[in-house]
Amino acid sequence: MKRSIGYGFSLVLWARLRRSGPGGRDEGGSLVEFAMVLPLLSMLLVGILFAGITFYHYVTLADAVAAGARTLATSAASTDSCYLAEEALINAATNLNTAQLNVTFSGATLSGTFSAGNPSSLTCTVTQDNPVSLQATYPCYLAIPFMGINLCPVQSGSNYLISSQTTVRIE
Repeated sequence: MKRSIGYGFSLVLWARLRRSGPGGRDEGGSLVEFAMVLPLLSMLLVGILFAGITFYHYVTLADAVAAGARTLATSAASTDSCYLAEEALINAATNLNTAQLNVTFSGATLSGTFSAGNPSSLTCTVTQDNPVSLQATYPCYLAIPFMGINLCPVQSGSNYLISSQTTVRIE
């Protein structure tokens, strides 16, 4: 006769008593594993959120620079074409802090000074058959928490920036 048949009930009882002792309990193991994995998962989630926001800012900036370049190309005959282009860029840069935008024109003859809050003092002359570049930069913060490493693509001095540039040829 097999031993498990004759002592089946007592073996089950003995196994149950042995598991419930101090060395064999499993209750709370998943809670400990969750507590170990939670910081990593939360850092991953925050990283995904910051990367998504940074990518959204880049796409918005690129679209705004393209709108400014279109305006620059279509209003090249006027003396305030750079002002109109910069105004179109600011209007297209929805959900960006326009005070932190840095806009640069190259290839045009500029006069006056440019400030992000007051572009009306900027005038420029654009000549025919001359390429004109419009570049804008915006601050970026894509740091790894507790490590001090910023993953933004461009560093200018101590600032991290996202940048977009478009060149148009005035015909």
